[in-house]
Amino acid sequence: MTRTILKKKRHEYLLRKIKQNPFLKDEELAQACNVSVSTIRFDRAELGIAEYRERIKSVAEEGLVADTAVGEVLDLNLYHDGISVLKTDDTMTFDGTDIIKGQCIYAFAENLALSVIDAKAALVKIANVKYMHEAHAGERLIAKSDVMRVKDGGYIVRVVIKANMNEVFRGKFSLVMTDVK
Repeated sequence: MTRTILKKKRHEYLLRKIKQNPFLKDEELAQACNVSVSTIRFDRAELGIAEYRERIKSVAEEGLVADTAVGEVLDLNLYHDGISVLKTDDTMTFDGTDIIKGQCIYAFAENLALSVIDAKAALVKIANVKYMHEAHAGERLIAKSDVMRVKDGGYIVRVVIKANMNEVFRGKFSLVMTDVK
C-alpha cells in the first residue's frame, strides 16, 4: 500500500476510535497504529481532533460519561436504600468485545450512592470496590444501595450490582457532602 492509502486508513481509524472512546491517549493510539506518537499528533492536528486533556474537558462539560451510566432509579427511600436499573449497550464496552468497562459500572454504582443520600455534590473519600463477574452489552444491570451508617456528616453506602442474578459488582462508598455554591 502507498503511504497516502495507509495515512487515509489511519485517519479513518483515529476518527472512529476517538469517537468511541475520547479517553484514548496518543501513546495508546500510536501503539495501536504501529506509528510514533509524533505521527499521531500530526494526524490529530490534520483532522482537527483535540489533544487528550481538551477531549476529557469536553466530555466532562457535555456530561457524556454521566449520561451513559446513570441508569433509571426505580425505588428510592432517601437516607435508607434505593434500586436502579441500567440497560447496557455497545458504547460501554471494551473495543472488540461485549464486556462492559469497569468505569461504566463504577459510575452507575456511585450515581446511585449519591442519589440515596440526596447529594447534589459529594466527595467520595474512600471507595472499596470489587468486580465479581463481567457484564456484557445488552444485559440489564440492577443496583441496590443501602445507607449503612451516618456519622459526622458522612455516609457509608453499600451498592451491589447484579446481571442475570449474578453479582457483578459490590462496593462501599464513604461519602461526605460538599457545599454547593
